[in-house]
Amino acid sequence: MASRYEGFGVVLLEALACGAPVVATDCPSGPGEILAGGRYGMLTPVGDPPALAAAMARLLSDGDLARRLRAEGPGRAAEFSIERTADQFLEVLRSLRVRASSGGPSR
Repeated sequence: MASRYEGFGVVLLEALACGAPVVATDCPSGPGEILAGGRYGMLTPVGDPPALAAAMARLLSDGDLARRLRAEGPGRAAEFSIERTADQFLEVLRSLRVRASSGGPSR
């Protein structure tokens, strides 16, 4: 995914869920978080087509890297599922309710 700006890289999650190894530009938000700084896919600098091409070529030539990324991708994508996100959001709300009922400071 070659983006200059990205709110949230849904296409990256879809690719990871399918077990596809991914290459993305390290734009201000989205890919870096989803790919955990490069652990779950390859990140290249924004606006650097040669780096993007080199990363793609590496995935094509490095079978071990491609296999590892394919194996780890679906688990990483699951961390961003709607169910998991909803559970995390509910946990935040519960902790705020407990804090408010105990008279603790709210922030």
